[in-house]
Amino acid sequence: PTDTPTETPTDTPWCRVAYRGSNLDTYVGVTDPLATTVLWNGAYKNLAPGCCKVDGTCFRKHPDCVAGKHSTFVPTDFAQADAACKAKDPDSALCRTEPSLTGSAKRHPPNCRRAGCGYDTLFIWTNIPCAGYPTEAPTDTPTETPTDAPTDGDEGED
Repeated sequence: PTDTPTETPTDTPWCRVAYRGSNLDTYVGVTDPLATTVLWNGAYKNLAPGCCKVDGTCFRKHPDCVAGKHSTFVPTDFAQADAACKAKDPDSALCRTEPSLTGSAKRHPPNCRRAGCGYDTLFIWTNIPCAGYPTEAPTDTPTETPTDAPTDGDEGED
């Protein structure tokens, strides 16, 4: 860290995880919030919303498909995907729940697998930050006291 803060805070790198609609083991990091497609295995795949209610349940339709179905499907960027969720249920948003591979994966967040609308072949937007990226923007002011330097972990051992 520097002794003095920068005059203007720098932009925080942005990245969100998008899961394959049918498989929680297949995912990509999307670094452009305006993207509507992702490159996967040499082909571009559309991005669709994965919506979660306050109680954590995942949905793709409520009662109809969030971003259209098959011929009426419209790929969404991050803000459009979140807005599409809220349009169906004002208390919902893009899923933030890390995947759980326990039990049946059907309709589990964050990709709502096999929840209809033909999204299983697409990638599903989430609001889960990519590993290694900050989760929040930096603060405007530095901490009063710097933290201790990291240790090598061998202190106190003979």
